[in-house]
Amino acid sequence: MKNKDTQQLGISVYIHAMKKQIEEEVKSKYLKRIEYLIGANNELMNELEQCEKGRGLSLEAYSKEKMAGGIR
Repeated sequence: MKNKDTQQLGISVYIHAMKKQIEEEVKSKYLKRIEYLIGANNELMNELEQCEKGRGLSLEAYSKEKMAGGIR
């Protein structure tokens, strides 16, 4: 009887550890993605601010010039 209880406890501990590991992997993945998106959003905001600060370009013209490598 004790051996069976020990096995069940071992299985429960293993399942709990696997759930925790999966949870951490998913959390890490999404946190990295969120950080990436925040960084991309910040870059876009900086570009928009530059465009609005008197370059004299419309957003469309600014985008075309940026793509052509004329604006850094």
